[in-house]
Amino acid sequence: MGLLELLLYIFLFLFIIFHVLTYSIRWYEEAKRRGEEHSIWEFSPRLILPILAEMASHLAMLVLTGADFVITGLRWLLERFGSKSAARSFEPTHFSPPSATGRPVILIHGMGMRGLALLPLALRLRREGRAVHLFTYWPPGRLIDGYARQLSMFIERIRQEHGYEELDLVAHSLGGLIARRYMQMNEGTHPIRRVVTIGTPHRGSELWRFSIYASGRQLRPDGELLRSLDGAGLREGMGAVAIASTFDELVIPNDNARWERDGVINITVENLGHARMVFSREVYNHIRKSLT
Repeated sequence: MGLLELLLYIFLFLFIIFHVLTYSIRWYEEAKRRGEEHSIWEFSPRLILPILAEMASHLAMLVLTGADFVITGLRWLLERFGSKSAARSFEPTHFSPPSATGRPVILIHGMGMRGLALLPLALRLRREGRAVHLFTYWPPGRLIDGYARQLSMFIERIRQEHGYEELDLVAHSLGGLIARRYMQMNEGTHPIRRVVTIGTPHRGSELWRFSIYASGRQLRPDGELLRSLDGAGLREGMGAVAIASTFDELVIPNDNARWERDGVINITVENLGHARMVFSREVYNHIRKSLT
């Protein structure tokens, strides 16, 4: 067995164990909230297909994240040893149709991913005629305030480059809290008109009590950051939608993906895992309607 093959087997083993553990924790916590006592051995076989679909979606996002790393590395080489104009042309972060309509959209990925992980959403929005920008916050493990400042600089840069007046944000997972923190830090001055969060732990997640990352620890329920975000409302004229799933293995309990603020529309979808929501036609239809 070669080294690459061994590493692949180790990755697949850890990948499977990760989903077994997260869904086990979700199973236990959701049952406890309902006052039920369930053993993991009572797990329903009908949930196997949704879990396999979630694992496939998560794997696809990891592949796209890997592709983002490769492309970023190639761009760096072009800038260092080639030409900056060639490097700019090799930038899959801006998807604009020939004649864009409606407000431009910025997509914000979840923890541990990079911008290209949201390529499925970017392509669907582009087909609708929207100009789409993929934002990547980096490196992993930093506090959310730092990522919000990165987002602020990114927004200012693309506004100067493209002359945008208003923008929409669509954020997955941790990206939703980064978006909220950005809007709070720039309250009254930011150009955001609509914001949609997908599987964002607005009220934290029990799963992140185990996190070793600083940004992960900020996602613990009743944390200081989450309490401070609750104190900020939405700017007048803004629209906000939070999409939660009843089968999310990373936002535990699942209701914590609801954004309980005046002016926010909460939508619940069924049997979609945390990553699978990015690929879901049902979720996309909610996003499309929310951005009009």
